[in-house]
Amino acid sequence: LGILTWLAYLHLATTYPLADYVAKFTLTDFGRANNWHSVVGIDFILSTFGALLFCLLAWVIARRHPRNKQLLWLIVGFALLFAFTLLAMYPITATDIFEYVFHSRILVHYGQNPLAVPPSAFKGDPFLKSIPWSPHPSPYGPLWVLLTVPGSLLAGNDFLLGLYLMKGLTIPFYLGSVLLIVAILQHLNSDYKLAGTLLFAWNPLILFEVPGNGHNGIMMMLFALLATYLTVRRQWVWVVPALVASVLIKWVTAILLIPFLIYCWRAQPDSRARWMYLAKTSLISAMIVILAALPFLAIPTGLLEEANFYSLLALPSLAYHILKGTYGDKIAKGLTIGTGLLTYLGLYAIALRSLWRNLNSRHLVLLNVFLIVAYLGIANMHFQPWFVVWPIALGIWINHPVVRPVLIVFTGSALFSYVANFWWIWNYRIWGVLQVNLIFVLVVFVPPILIGVLSRLLTMRLQYRKMTGRRAAD
Repeated sequence: LGILTWLAYLHLATTYPLADYVAKFTLTDFGRANNWHSVVGIDFILSTFGALLFCLLAWVIARRHPRNKQLLWLIVGFALLFAFTLLAMYPITATDIFEYVFHSRILVHYGQNPLAVPPSAFKGDPFLKSIPWSPHPSPYGPLWVLLTVPGSLLAGNDFLLGLYLMKGLTIPFYLGSVLLIVAILQHLNSDYKLAGTLLFAWNPLILFEVPGNGHNGIMMMLFALLATYLTVRRQWVWVVPALVASVLIKWVTAILLIPFLIYCWRAQPDSRARWMYLAKTSLISAMIVILAALPFLAIPTGLLEEANFYSLLALPSLAYHILKGTYGDKIAKGLTIGTGLLTYLGLYAIALRSLWRNLNSRHLVLLNVFLIVAYLGIANMHFQPWFVVWPIALGIWINHPVVRPVLIVFTGSALFSYVANFWWIWNYRIWGVLQVNLIFVLVVFVPPILIGVLSRLLTMRLQYRKMTGRRAAD
């Protein structure tokens, strides 16, 4: 199964070789490079969904052999093989990595702040032609910029080498995330360690988006997983600082700061210990922020511009496009954002209340997954398929009858959205914006919602049968 999975990724890497595509195209994707031919879409489905099928078959085997240490090393070894193979693949569905290279270049080669100065400020730079969002500064955090400095220094003016090094930067963070999941499951559920780790390490969306497309979300998630690991190890003082480091890469994990803080606060034995904990963790977190952020102080215009982008894949965008026809652009935006935020804050409050009442680390993991998934579905206007990497990293590895199938299906629907993009191009002159948005929502969000509802109903039914069986026995 490992070899078959590797062949699927090898096919993608050899079909879309990074060096050849960079030499041939200024900027492209796998559809545009092949005139949106249906065979290309089918090939992508066979490769990625084949990898997903092999992953699930391997998961079944891993569940049957929970104590096999050789199997664990085989899982990790193949995961690294997959990652290094996809290092050679052109980022066929995203352009972010090109921006990473230039943002790092702004700091290293021009001595400017990439969080404040956009790529377009450097008109004569030969890299500029490959940057699609050149008018906007980096929307990412200062720690991310610092992590990219060594690669930019080594690459110099070699654009291709810069791309390889930027993609290569994802691999140690991917491996670190795999090992952290192993360590977390060793404490939470050692019998599920192999199976849970495999669902993340061999997940085709993780591999396609991280070493394949080079997305930096894995760096953010490594620190979020580190916070989870420190929580299960009861290293309370370091939990929030680890999560602060995650936020300093990408802001979205700020959503998880309050749940982790509540958990650590409530875990202290008495009032004095709680205030001592708060003082220590706040001091360490403040030091991290000062050291990482002080050189990059600026109004986050790049982040604000990104927040104002309404993706045709986002579920809230559907409400916006429906309302826009009746109320106009400004009112539609206000209603959509306001309703989404109020709904999300209500769910957030309910989630915090449940954490306050049920203080255990497994519940914290499930709550974190819920908060990120709810954010993506309710309050995120600029959703992209690679955002699904975040909840997968946070909890596909937990043995839960609802979370696991939801995130597996979310993996498939996010991958399939790239092929749905072909439908949009084929019907560009026929479909309106609302129709396109609706199709993407049906493809991306409806399958995991349906499987979540069905899984929950099945779980409730099984629980009911157990209760009635016990009563009959009594």
